[in-house]
Amino acid sequence: MYVTPISFNNTNGYAYRTVSSESRHSLPVSKTTSSDTVSFQGLNLKKYNPAYKFGFRFLFESSQINSRKRFSPTISGMEGKLKEVFIPLNNKAKDKIVAYDINPENTDKYIIFFHGSSQNISNCQRIYKEILASRYAVLAPEYSGYGKNKPIKADESTLNMDIDAALNYLKNKGIKPQNIGVVGHSFGGYAAVSAVTKEPDAAFAVLISPLNSFRYEVENVMNSKRFKMPKVFLYAYKMFPNMLKPLENMLKTEERISKSPVPFYIIHSVNDNWIPVKSSQSLASRARLLKNLIILEEGGHHVDDGKLVVLGDILKKLNPSS
Repeated sequence: MYVTPISFNNTNGYAYRTVSSESRHSLPVSKTTSSDTVSFQGLNLKKYNPAYKFGFRFLFESSQINSRKRFSPTISGMEGKLKEVFIPLNNKAKDKIVAYDINPENTDKYIIFFHGSSQNISNCQRIYKEILASRYAVLAPEYSGYGKNKPIKADESTLNMDIDAALNYLKNKGIKPQNIGVVGHSFGGYAAVSAVTKEPDAAFAVLISPLNSFRYEVENVMNSKRFKMPKVFLYAYKMFPNMLKPLENMLKTEERISKSPVPFYIIHSVNDNWIPVKSSQSLASRARLLKNLIILEEGGHHVDDGKLVVLGDILKKLNPSS
């Protein structure tokens, strides 16, 4: 599957601007805060570190609980298409995770969709519908501990097992890596980047409002007016910015995107109050093969109509048979 640069025409009333690979080096790059006041590097203090505990609880524990409460009914146009399958994990317990294998046209071109934090696979049907309209099938895995899966203490290692399981499932179906694309939203952006790092022959990756490195996003939360952080926590962060150092090795999307040879398309909204657009600008500046960064003026963090239109434009041009 050959991927060519895309030119977008605003035919649907949604205002957006694009940044091509030629101009990506002018984008801002994230910078980490340094201080020699205190360092947690090399010390086994992660579990006692308030930033680590807050980030882990916010990203994994709370989102798992929420994902088990918010199941969506089948939407119009998806009746009879949501085939539920169980994908084996490569662990000692031989666990399985639930997934949707949506392939009504029996095509050999698949997109693996990785959902966001606090979601389960039933919540993302409008995205599946848009992907199907571009003549791709969809594999949508549900992360370990999320949704219908048995409750476990999920972390980055279990997430990587889920990603491996999804890739192996398609390989066992005889789907060639060149016929596999990935799409990830928010937290799923990290999973999408990880997937194409593991499978460098994949066709492409589309990131929608993607999570940047864990430290980067926690710093965004710390500096955001949207979240009310305890004053003691903010004071400690001001005095000892290296308290976030234990987070540096968690969910390193920026590092992985710089190593992947796969073409990347990134979509983000200026008015995203959860993950700021500068996160995607930073990812775009580090991507080894950036095709387009599409910045929407509206839409917030969720996958709204505007993002669906742009996603559809990308996929239809990547799959001319649609």
